[in-house]
Amino acid sequence: MNKKLIIGSILVLLVIIAGYVYISEINKADTEIPYINSHMQNGNNEYNQAVTYLNSKNYTLTTQHINESYKEYMLANESTTDAINKARNNNQSLQVKYLNYTLSELDCKINATVEMFNGLNYVNSNPSLALQYFANSNKLMINATNCSDERKLLEEQYPDKFINILSN
Repeated sequence: MNKKLIIGSILVLLVIIAGYVYISEINKADTEIPYINSHMQNGNNEYNQAVTYLNSKNYTLTTQHINESYKEYMLANESTTDAINKARNNNQSLQVKYLNYTLSELDCKINATVEMFNGLNYVNSNPSLALQYFANSNKLMINATNCSDERKLLEEQYPDKFINILSN
């Protein structure tokens, strides 16, 4: 009887330890990084396509691609917000700083897509206003690049902290 009790207790203990390890891994900010990167890259690709179509004055395809870009950036924003919360809960201040730069970059990109979309509404009725919106969109993308540079600087300063995150 004691033998069965000991084996049963060991099995229960192993299940509890495995569950704790699994839950700990799920609650790490690192688990969000692949989603953030994927959605941000998709958003960038869509935005670049929108710019290409805008330059060729194909406003229908510009609108389609800018809408897709917006959706992708919003998904990246959501994953980044989740990752920040996880990093805060795990007292990972460097990750929080890194993810805040990511969030700032995404905010610029989201606002850039909104500016481009607004400009598209005025292409025919008020071209000079449309150009102002497009110029604002471009400025916001430049600001996004500055945020990205801040992230890269952190990566360079702390390569041991980010090498595993970035390889996901």
